[in-house]
Amino acid sequence: MYLNKKINFENDLLKAEIARANDLGKAIDASELTPFDKANIDFINQFKDGVEIESFRNQMKRILELAGMNYELEKSRWWAKYHQKQDKRD
Repeated sequence: MYLNKKINFENDLLKAEIARANDLGKAIDASELTPFDKANIDFINQFKDGVEIESFRNQMKRILELAGMNYELEKSRWWAKYHQKQDKRD
């Protein structure tokens, strides 16, 4: 459980830093940004999406755990059904 708390803390910290950077970015005129600044903004936005997706998946794992289900097992079953349906279409 310690590992999960650490990951959640890091995700929360990242979200806070990204939100702070977004606020600062709103105060800056876009013409003042260098191409490197703009590339960093694109990278951070992609990274932010990844952090949010990971947080979402962790929350889904927790919900299934509380429901007495195994996330990885359910995910495997779902993908097996999905691929089976895809194979039937081909």
